[in-house]
Amino acid sequence: MKKIWIFIFICAMYITGNAQVSTKNSCQLLQQFHSFNTIQVLNGSSTTSLAINTVNGFQFNKLFAGVGVGFDYYYHTTIPLFLEGRFDLVKSKLQLFADGGVSFPFSSQNTDFETKSGTYKTAGMWGAGVDYLVTMGKDALVLGAGFSNKQVIQMIDNNIWNPVLNRVENSPSKDQYSLNRITIRIGWRF
Repeated sequence: MKKIWIFIFICAMYITGNAQVSTKNSCQLLQQFHSFNTIQVLNGSSTTSLAINTVNGFQFNKLFAGVGVGFDYYYHTTIPLFLEGRFDLVKSKLQLFADGGVSFPFSSQNTDFETKSGTYKTAGMWGAGVDYLVTMGKDALVLGAGFSNKQVIQMIDNNIWNPVLNRVENSPSKDQYSLNRITIRIGWRF
């Protein structure tokens, strides 16, 4: 048993010693942390509204990967939680991005659009577009456009009188909406 612990200790010391050696390739692979914070104008067939997003992640050469969260008020207020990937078309100037994740219902429904009563369920969301970055030192002004889709699922209570049983019975139904929007984005990357 003692020999196993000595062997594990020697292996750990060897791995730790090699981990301290810095190579040029490993430094170039992971460039730096970035935070993209944007305000978006969303325009779809129902209305025009706003959204706010923040995406935080790491740049790997031309690729960026991060996790985002936001506040989306289009049609029904939701909180999107998503993964975002970016690719530099022109070094630190023009980037393609794609998002995918889920959208959590935040509050009661926007009564301007519909008057049904019911509960909302978590649904999917995705988006894609292009951003132009105006660099200012290490930071950048973000100007962009894109397309996004948000799913809204509403479970509606349909209370129906049953004369045979002499009571009201609930026959729930499910309404699912697919909301397509064009987005205009402005923000800041640091």
